[in-house]
Amino acid sequence: MRFSYKPIVQRFNIPRPTLIEWKKRVKSEPNNWRVQHLAFLQNQIILEKETLLELSKIGFGYEEIFLFSICLYLEGIEDFIPKTEFKVVLKNFAYTKQDSVEFRHDFAKEIWNLELKDESGRYIADYYRLYDLLDRLTSFQYYILFVMVMNFIKQIRTKIDIGYSDGFVGKTWQELFSLQKEFSHKSIKLWFHNFF
Repeated sequence: MRFSYKPIVQRFNIPRPTLIEWKKRVKSEPNNWRVQHLAFLQNQIILEKETLLELSKIGFGYEEIFLFSICLYLEGIEDFIPKTEFKVVLKNFAYTKQDSVEFRHDFAKEIWNLELKDESGRYIADYYRLYDLLDRLTSFQYYILFVMVMNFIKQIRTKIDIGYSDGFVGKTWQELFSLQKEFSHKSIKLWFHNFF
């Protein structure tokens, strides 16, 4: 079966000449680690494509992707974390204390938009739908979605670098406006066009 190297080059940043060199060893050295790694990468690309098709049939909403990505961004998460760990991070993020002036910005109101039914007058992020979605995903589906969200966040961080260690705290309103633009419905729809 013929296989294009382009998806491997794009996805894993392995130079094409390196892949060609590995491919030359397939018949002469079938147990070579490079040969086996190349086969693994080819299978990974095929599995990712099939999983993307599965994910597109699940029916994502903008709100779930928005909350997923903004939570990872503001919590400063840069590496993959298991689903159970992410659910804990998400719940803590949803109940973020909003004591500073930055939380009066419209962008904060988009994130923490569900009023608690108590006398506190506090708002939380509506994480319940994202929780339900995460529960329906297999581990590999979650992994692929996580990688897609991280790639979305990485391209935002290359455009605007305003830091993210303290979430909203200490951000200027202009910085929050820039973030609001990058995490807008239009930006998410463009990046995750397979889901909408």
